[in-house]
Amino acid sequence: MIRQTVAVPDKLPAGLYETVVTDALQTALDGFDADLVKTTSLRAADASDRIALLIARQVLRALDTVGQDDRVAVGIEVAQLLTDALNERLPRAGVSADRPTAAGQVLTAIASQQLDGSQRVPASPLIPLLDTTLLTNSRGEPTVGSQVLREIESADAIDVVMAFVRRSGIRPLLPALRRHTERGRPLRVLTTTYTGSTEATALEELADLGAEIRVSYDTTNTRLHAKAWLFHRNSSFSTAYVGSSNLTHSAQTAGMEWNVRVSAARNVDVIDKIRAVFESYWASVDFIPYAREQFQDRHGGDRLRPAPSAVAAGPPALRGAP
Repeated sequence: MIRQTVAVPDKLPAGLYETVVTDALQTALDGFDADLVKTTSLRAADASDRIALLIARQVLRALDTVGQDDRVAVGIEVAQLLTDALNERLPRAGVSADRPTAAGQVLTAIASQQLDGSQRVPASPLIPLLDTTLLTNSRGEPTVGSQVLREIESADAIDVVMAFVRRSGIRPLLPALRRHTERGRPLRVLTTTYTGSTEATALEELADLGAEIRVSYDTTNTRLHAKAWLFHRNSSFSTAYVGSSNLTHSAQTAGMEWNVRVSAARNVDVIDKIRAVFESYWASVDFIPYAREQFQDRHGGDRLRPAPSAVAAGPPALRGAP
């Protein structure tokens, strides 16, 4: 994975910045006409995040200069020194308890005890839980469908918001989703009848697994066009996929789709907002609990009603969504 750090360039081009001023940056700024340089005081509300980001980038840049053989040991030593300094300066924060151990180990799982005495450790997603990345279904890269499949195994609850749901899209996921619900873990799905693409048979298969499903039948003012998965984990390492892939075979495997995989460990604010918006949709009167007869009456069964111009243009976002 390519990691990007922000350093002071030799020549600072004109444009917008949002960078805490360091000694090196101040030296560079001294070379400009004072009228050209625009600065503002660091806000107290932003201080924790901005300073932590600055220090994280400095640590990253520094440790990248250490050889592979020594990087773990040196990195742990640096982390211990930083923790000790923080604890000495700000003892009320209690950071000493999070001082990394010298062994340099990483906790990867805590097994659950099964009734037969065995232990269960869920398979890890193909993408590390810490990583936020982009998936495009490009040749030679994992597809979004394969990634989602691996995420299901370790999720404690799953929320799905999907404009179009078809059997071709859910079929490869059904065994994993069945195991998920058989363990008593929630599965909630929000979908729509916009363009007539969602199939009753697909929703019926999900309902048979124990999924809770709510449907928006409004195809005018509140068209839902979102596509997202939220995998809740009690360990706090939740993940989400937000992008262009509907639950169809082509979108999950071969379509030229863009989907961002978000990690709560890196972007907790984004995960929290996805969770909050999903809950607001779930509670909205625009989404009605799925019932096959009602769905067929209002949607026309599984008959597809293509609307090429509408699909190409893309429907407006759900009104009121952030």
